[in-house]
Amino acid sequence: MKKALIACICCFTSVQLIAQNRQLIDSLKKIVGESQGETRFNALNDLGFEYRLSFPDSTILYCQQAYDLGVSIGLKKNLAQPLSFMGLAKKFNGDYKGAYQYHTQAIEVAESQNDSVQIGYCYNNFGRLYFDQGDISRAYDIFLKSQEVFSAINNREGLAYVYRSLSDLHKSQSDFPKALEASMKALTIRYEFGDSRSIISSLLELGALYMDMKSKLDAVACFEKADSIATRLKDQVSSAEIRIRFGEFLAENDEIGRASVMATEVLAYVERTNNKRLLPQALQLMGIVTYKQNNLTQAIGYFSRVISYTEKSHLDLQRDAYFYLSKIYERQGRQAEATQATIKYLILKESLHNVELARQIEKLQFQLEIEKKELENEQLKASETQKEAIIQQQRLQNAILIVVAVSITVLLFVQYRNSKKRREASEKLALQNEEIAKQDEEIKKQNKNLTKQNQLLSDLNYEKDTLMNIVAHDLKSPLNRIKGLIDLIEMGGNGLNEDQKKYLSLVKESTRGGIDLITDLLDVNSLEVNREPNYSIFDLNNFLSERVNVFRQHAVGKQIDIKFDSQTKELVFLDKEYLARIMDNLISNAIKFSPRNSIVMIRFGQQDGYIFISIMDQGPGFSSEDRKSLFQKFKKLSARPTGGETSNGLGLAIVKTLVDWMEGEIELSTQPDKGSEFTIRFPIKDKVIA
Repeated sequence: MKKALIACICCFTSVQLIAQNRQLIDSLKKIVGESQGETRFNALNDLGFEYRLSFPDSTILYCQQAYDLGVSIGLKKNLAQPLSFMGLAKKFNGDYKGAYQYHTQAIEVAESQNDSVQIGYCYNNFGRLYFDQGDISRAYDIFLKSQEVFSAINNREGLAYVYRSLSDLHKSQSDFPKALEASMKALTIRYEFGDSRSIISSLLELGALYMDMKSKLDAVACFEKADSIATRLKDQVSSAEIRIRFGEFLAENDEIGRASVMATEVLAYVERTNNKRLLPQALQLMGIVTYKQNNLTQAIGYFSRVISYTEKSHLDLQRDAYFYLSKIYERQGRQAEATQATIKYLILKESLHNVELARQIEKLQFQLEIEKKELENEQLKASETQKEAIIQQQRLQNAILIVVAVSITVLLFVQYRNSKKRREASEKLALQNEEIAKQDEEIKKQNKNLTKQNQLLSDLNYEKDTLMNIVAHDLKSPLNRIKGLIDLIEMGGNGLNEDQKKYLSLVKESTRGGIDLITDLLDVNSLEVNREPNYSIFDLNNFLSERVNVFRQHAVGKQIDIKFDSQTKELVFLDKEYLARIMDNLISNAIKFSPRNSIVMIRFGQQDGYIFISIMDQGPGFSSEDRKSLFQKFKKLSARPTGGETSNGLGLAIVKTLVDWMEGEIELSTQPDKGSEFTIRFPIKDKVIA
């Protein structure tokens, strides 16, 4: 049973059944206060485990105490356990780098103690970390290592958790036959041990899998079995969570009668026990049921309560509540309220989409960080090998010097005796020189190996850049297709009403924000390698007029007046594509951060042997802290867009890079709350025709 408790950390499905057991926590705290040695170590570990879901920081606190205690008493086994628990807590807190470090240390400790059980669990936890970060290939390899360890020691409990991990992995790849096979193996083992809570968890996972496979009868059977076990255990919290999930499934499959009974029972229990964690979900289920029963007034009440209870959390529930409210108001003919609910729904949907996009970027950054660490480890090993070779060489040289000194002393001592002994000493010295030559050859081999390692590092860095471009392009293509479809709808949209046009505009704006972010990411990635500017002669006045016209419609939407002041007619010799990217970033920023009914002024001219271009706005300006990180990548400054636009902190970094490449300079003049002026200057080239 102890191993089963430890192994539970490996299973993180979408349903978390086991809530905090206050009675168990109080009991463990009492044991911690009264015991010493290994008993106290185990109690601290179990206490940290109980806090893993609700208070991860407490898990780190107690498990660190357990680890320190285990080291101090010289524990021979299970010392990796608290490190693994701390890795899980770091992951729950969103610190994936810290989680990686703790899991790596846990595996090293388990292997040093030859603790096969903990090696198996640590590998499984490590695999879950990679799986959660989207690195399916590495996760699969590590899960197979865990399975191999548990199979070798015939640890059935450990195998059950590995099978559940493999089921999740196959399910994520839509390989349902393999996912079902692994999930059934895990459930079979759980039945062998008779652990009711583990059986409930496996049944829910299997039910969710059957839902994805569109196998309705099998899914219902799994949910009913799980509910039956929870009822027998008198575990009302788990039973409520099961019935919420079961009720949602029934409602989705139009079994409204059964769903209504479950929703009513669950809501009554949750309100009676004042369970704030489950209340929003229970209200949401009740709202969906009454909506499908056409009890629209009651449904409005339930969805309104969901929104009031989820102001700062559960944005997905809040989003769905607004969606249903918009539908209800439309059916009731309350168009203004329907429109308001739809707008809030779209805003929340976009927010959740941005969170998911940030999550994908975070996953990519995590994978790159891991690759960097692995390369650093390889480089460190190579460096250590080189240092060891140098030390060995120095030791050999010292030994040779001693031998030579002794030989010379002996030669001087016996020189007067006979020439034969002098020849023997010379032959001995020759042998030593031959050994030195061998050592020198070995050093050359080591240097050659180091050269290969450096080339490998360069190749891996190129693969990283290629991966970034592939991921960004794969995200950009569907967004461009969506934008193209919206443009087509707008071109033939004479039959669209005002609300539909507003919705299309919102979708188009959201799509443009995603495309802009990906374009900036591609720009930053491509700018890692300096490209020589492609200079050409063109009319600067016409060029700037075109760039201003691109943004004029956006400015009019915010009642911003763009004024263009041309002080001279100039032909310039610059990279036209680079200059377009510079101006697009600076003009769009000026509009983005300017208040309504303000002015954006664009001027250009010639002064002191330079061509200058100035973009001045009446926005909030830049603080002294902003100036310190003004042109750094991914640095968001204190100012915020005034029209709900997105900002990713890449634009000014791109501008600075392109200006530098064209041998120009950029200058900022700003006053808080009075506006800013960016001025870029380029030296006049000899090839410009006046």
